[in-house]
Amino acid sequence: MMNSNQFHKQVEQEIHELSEIKKKLQNQLADVPEGTLHVHKFEGGKYFQYYVYLDGQERYLSTRDYKTMQALAQKTYNEKVLAIIESRLRSARRLLKAYKQNIKDVFLMMPDARKKLITPIISTDEEFIRQWYERHPGMANPYPKNSGLYTERGEEVRSKSEKILADLFSKHGIPYVYEPQMVLKGGKTIYPDFLLLNVNQRITYIYEHFGMMDNPEYAKNAIEKVNLYLENGYLYGKTLLYSMETSMIPINIRNIEKELCEFLN
Repeated sequence: MMNSNQFHKQVEQEIHELSEIKKKLQNQLADVPEGTLHVHKFEGGKYFQYYVYLDGQERYLSTRDYKTMQALAQKTYNEKVLAIIESRLRSARRLLKAYKQNIKDVFLMMPDARKKLITPIISTDEEFIRQWYERHPGMANPYPKNSGLYTERGEEVRSKSEKILADLFSKHGIPYVYEPQMVLKGGKTIYPDFLLLNVNQRITYIYEHFGMMDNPEYAKNAIEKVNLYLENGYLYGKTLLYSMETSMIPINIRNIEKELCEFLN
C-alpha cells in the first residue's frame, strides 16, 4: 500500500501541474476573437468551408482569414481542455482533503486505556522502527576494526567518513544500522556499510560509502559490488544509495544531505 505522505505529494504535484496548465490556457483565452468556428463539409468530407458564428449569424471565412480560423479553432480546443483541467482540479482537491487524516493518527489519538485493548491495523512509526531494528541487527561483520573511531551512538566504525555518515543519519533522525548481514541470491553473504529506513514510506535502503576510489583495485571491487546489488534488484534511488570519495576529493556532506532529503524524508 502506498504511504499516505507519498500519495499526498503525488496529488499535490498533480494539482500544481494542472494549475500551471490552467494559467497558460486562461492567458491564451484572454485575447481571442469573438464567435465560434463552424466547419461545413462537402462531397463526403473532401472539401471544407469555414465560417465564424457570432450573434446568431454565420460569416464566411476565406483563405485571407486563415489567422482568424486558426485562432477560433485554438479557442474551442483550449476551452474544452480548460473544462477538463478544472474538473480534474476539483476532483484532486476533494481527494486530497479526504486523505488529510492519517490512518495511524486514529490509534495515536485514542486514550491510553483503549490503546491497551487495540491492535492497530497499521503500526505506529515508533513500533515499526522498533520491529525494523529487531529484523536488522547491526555490527554483524566479523572482520576486525580496531580503528578507535566511534559514532555518537557508541558504535565502532572503520573510517572517519563512516563516523561522519552515521552521525549525519542521527542528526537527521534517520534510523540506521551499521554493517548488518544480508544474504543475496545464490546464498552470497555481504555486509553493507549501512541500512537506512525511510519511516514515512517504510522503505529500507542499502547505503554504501566507497572511500578509496583512487585505488584501482578498490574501485574495481566497488563497481563489482554495485553491479551485484543491481543484479539482486537493488536500484539506485529505489532501495540503494551510495557515496564516494578519493584522497583528493573528500566526502561531500552537502550533497549527501540533499540525497537524504530526497530519499529518506
